[in-house]
Amino acid sequence: MKPSTIQAPDGSALAREIHGRPGIGVSAHVLQGRGLRILRMRVDQSALIFVDRGIKTVKPARGAGVRARAGQALLVSGQQTVDFTNDVTEGEHYEARWLVLDNALLEDAFYRETASRIASVDAPLAPVRLLTRVQTGLTDAFERGRQTLAPDRALPDAVARQRVLEVMHWLLEDGLVLRSASTEADVSVRVRALVAGRLDHDWSAARVAQALAMSEATLRRRLAAEGASMTALIVDARMASALTLLQATTQPVSEIANAVGYDSPSRFAIRFRERFGFAPTVVRGHARAD
Repeated sequence: MKPSTIQAPDGSALAREIHGRPGIGVSAHVLQGRGLRILRMRVDQSALIFVDRGIKTVKPARGAGVRARAGQALLVSGQQTVDFTNDVTEGEHYEARWLVLDNALLEDAFYRETASRIASVDAPLAPVRLLTRVQTGLTDAFERGRQTLAPDRALPDAVARQRVLEVMHWLLEDGLVLRSASTEADVSVRVRALVAGRLDHDWSAARVAQALAMSEATLRRRLAAEGASMTALIVDARMASALTLLQATTQPVSEIANAVGYDSPSRFAIRFRERFGFAPTVVRGHARAD
């Protein structure tokens, strides 16, 4: 069954925002005026998601979907591809707060030592975990962590890093361990990270290969072995970023198109619809879904 669709509230009254600090994390306040199903989204870094309105379902590649209602939270492990479904109820909109945890934090010595006492390094971790009741300590740390990622020259990165690590330690109190995945040999992950850093860049196989210190032939061969292609990785990175900007900022669609590497908003809209099955304006509720 498709998610229901409703008229979105006035976007100017909604506090969309997205902030980040390299090596620490990214925070986003996501708002949607209608329900949407978003298929095959790559999650390279772990994320803690608090659902404030509506219902969010995350379906990993293997296993059943996990559903969180308003007041609950989801912990999504990194290095996987999932389907997201954001549902709304009559007269409401979907709203959630995200805290994406940079993989560099998982290498923190004290965190790793504490986590190893809770779970074996060889023990499999669930791809998505539901927090039905979120303790006050985690809620407060989560919001402090999100706020600390906002631009503030007076706050050193070292302090911001510790505040986000505090969130991870509160998760450990609930037995929720995060673990870094070794992706050095996974070229597709490295390509996505490279492209995501400069989405508006005119990427070519030659430029990517040079940035990754390998020959173009080696790059193509290793991507093929992973079942990936250069074109698909670049398009997917651009579309994923565009979707986030539509959900978590008030930027006009034309500016978002330009930010992710498209000079033509109409061409961007066509590519976006091809990837997700709905137009960019649908995310904010300005048009009826197909």
